[in-house]
Amino acid sequence: MKKTYSFSVRPQDVDFQYRITPAALTDMLLTTAGMNADENGFGIRDLNNDDCSWVLLRMAVEIERFPEQYEKIAVETWVEEVGRASTTRNFRITDAAGKLIAKAVSNWAMINVMTRRAQDLIALEGIHAFANGESNEMEKPVRLQSLETEPVGEFNVKYSHIDINGHTNSIRYVEWITDCFSLDMYKSNQIKRFEINYINEILFGDKVSIHIQETETDDFRFELKKNGSTACKARVLFG
Repeated sequence: MKKTYSFSVRPQDVDFQYRITPAALTDMLLTTAGMNADENGFGIRDLNNDDCSWVLLRMAVEIERFPEQYEKIAVETWVEEVGRASTTRNFRITDAAGKLIAKAVSNWAMINVMTRRAQDLIALEGIHAFANGESNEMEKPVRLQSLETEPVGEFNVKYSHIDINGHTNSIRYVEWITDCFSLDMYKSNQIKRFEINYINEILFGDKVSIHIQETETDDFRFELKKNGSTACKARVLFG
């Protein structure tokens, strides 16, 4: 039911403090999810045979510390539950000494890549046998509220933002959000929790605006809009 994968933090994964970036950490989690789904027979390549694919709906990551350049870490993953509309996958990251340094919860949906419509997971043969019902002992991602603030930045979506599903790669959202803070912010604080809701696809050529509100000290909420409509909401909590 559970599987652990080993990684080494590469130079291209770290920031100016030699610590893995939130985007690279998220990418490592999604890579783990993909490898595990492939091994269990319900990965993207299997789904593509039926014109389907996975899309990430929500994710929450809690970090004790960010691993550093060349550090070897292990990512354990498992499927907690499978419903009709979505499935929950959990992650635990440990260092070489076996100490927990981060954990995450993610929610996924299966879509038809031709119609872009969500598919019933009851029909996905085999996946239900891998759901073990085990939680990750952390607050699951919740529905975040909309913001009524002016944009702090705007840009157009380009070639490098688009993935194999034909929409903006999940990691790009994380980069756009975490790029909103100064280097001084990262020098004096560490992200303790990162949470994101993916709501509507962002496609090539869309105009994206970023909105921010600090609801409490070091607790920031984000809303990404495409062509004026909500595409994504997020939360970054520093500690």
